[in-house]
Amino acid sequence: MKSLRLKYKTDIGKDFTFSMNYADPTLAEEGGETRVQTAMDAILTQQPFSVTLASCYGAELIDRVVTEIII
Repeated sequence: MKSLRLKYKTDIGKDFTFSMNYADPTLAEEGGETRVQTAMDAILTQQPFSVTLASCYGAELIDRVVTEIII
């Protein structure tokens, strides 16, 4: 499963990050950064959280592999 972590600065200069599960793996390919930036800008415009987001400064596509151990 891949997750997308979006990184913002708040209006008081603190870091604010949040993650979304089931991210599209093609975000790591060419053109993916434009799609992520567009989404981050939309979130910045909407201000959907209880903090005021001032700017976006990064994103990470996280790939997590879980291997079950049968005991």
